[in-house]
Amino acid sequence: MRNKLRLLCLLPLLILTPGCWDLHDVNSTAFVLGIGIDLPSNSSSAKYKVTFQLAKPISAHEGPTTQSFVISKDADSILQAIQQAQASLSRRISLSHLRAVAIGEDIARRESFQDLINYLLREPDLAMQLRLVFVQNAQARDLLSLNEKFEDRPSAALVNIGCFSEQISIIRTRDFLDFLSDLKGSNGTAYGSRALLQTGENLILRDGAAVFKDSKLVAWLNGEEVQAANWLVEKNQAIVVAKTEENTYTYEVRKKDTTFKPIINGGNPSILVKVTSEGMVMEEYGEYLDLSDPETIKELELLFAETIAQQVKTAIQKSQKELKADYLGFHKAFRRHEPEAFKSLNWNEVYPTMPIEVEVECKLKAYGLRK
Repeated sequence: MRNKLRLLCLLPLLILTPGCWDLHDVNSTAFVLGIGIDLPSNSSSAKYKVTFQLAKPISAHEGPTTQSFVISKDADSILQAIQQAQASLSRRISLSHLRAVAIGEDIARRESFQDLINYLLREPDLAMQLRLVFVQNAQARDLLSLNEKFEDRPSAALVNIGCFSEQISIIRTRDFLDFLSDLKGSNGTAYGSRALLQTGENLILRDGAAVFKDSKLVAWLNGEEVQAANWLVEKNQAIVVAKTEENTYTYEVRKKDTTFKPIINGGNPSILVKVTSEGMVMEEYGEYLDLSDPETIKELELLFAETIAQQVKTAIQKSQKELKADYLGFHKAFRRHEPEAFKSLNWNEVYPTMPIEVEVECKLKAYGLRK
């Protein structure tokens, strides 16, 4: 009886208690899946061209059809562009399902990245685990408008490519917040993702990378240059092709580890880079070797180590001498291991001429099925 009285007392409270007051009906919401930022068609009338890729509601009974559409607005801010887009839509715009942000090359070279994405950092509905790409030789709108072959939406293709990026050494994958953290931790230097559009093929190519200095895009790296740089900044697997005069051998790296050892000698900074890897020989062209012979294995290990060392040195030289930008993260090692010495250094001036030594050790642990 007492329990029944308690329930009767609680019923009025349950009736008056609101549910999810900020819940929006799916059928009245326009979900933005991707945002692209470019220079406007007329730079005198607006600052940005903002493109929205929106999910297209379809019936389960409909046949194969495009499941998204795009609209673009020229505006002086991202929020203004959202408002302009909202005026042309019958549903309320929501960024809660935003999955990818694409930025065109022209505006990435002209505008500070932090200015471009200032609104996105303040938007409370935004899930910050976003894929971020910079589009070379095209507009971000072109990427979001693409009819991608395997996915219904280009934003989904960008997300899925990033999911298996650890298996690909020729691409750089960096989430939105990770890239922003790199910029802030290095006075505007960072190393981000590049996207290319394969003309006539409806393909998004993700090999290569974008290099930022002073928070602006300054250079592109191709796939070969990215593999060289990724020995220093990524944990992903790699494919190493080593050549002698007449023979070619392919080494698949399954494990790798890279350490930076900062050194201060008489007030002069330097760094020792140590790379270790384990993997297997997957292909031979030319002379087929006896892989059961320990001496042959040692010779191959040295050959692959020399090839990797050359790649690493090439990446360091491009960073130091050509771009004069530490997007490879040496400043992080110095700040962590030599904090007092790092405070006294003008890193942007010291880095381009700082001695960096490279040591590489390779181990062959398996040789495939062929004996």
